[in-house]
Parts: sequence; structure tokens; C-alpha cells
Amino acid sequence: MIQVTVNNTLQNTKIDSLLEDLIKGLDIDTHGCAIAVDDQIVPRTEWSTFVVKNDMSINIFQAIAGG
Repeated sequence: MIQVTVNNTLQNTKIDSLLEDLIKGLDIDTHGCAIAVDDQIVPRTEWSTFVVKNDMSINIFQAIAGG
């Protein structure tokens, strides 16, 4: 197991987890959101191949309409 921080909360996940699988396991609606890993945006097209490593900081941003 490894530990990552998701939106300032420690999460345990298995070694070699993919970003897409981690997010699915957290039951987060990814419609209209962006994900940054260690302050770098990861394009949605890379979520299924991006390998999560120990101590990474993952931030999930939801788009909010406003005016």
C-alpha cells in the first residue's frame, strides 16, 4: 500500500494504482472536473495511464458556474 493526499485527506491505495482507478474508488463525480497531481494538471486523456506514486498530492477541482 501507498499513501497519497487527495484534497488534503490522506488516502491509502495499492502500489501501481492508476489515477482513474483511484478516483473511481473514491466515488467522485468527475463530470466537469480537473485533476492536478503535485500542482500539475493531468489531462483527462492521461487518467487511465497515469500511475499514482507514494506521497503524491492530488487535487480535484469541480467547475462551478457563477456570475
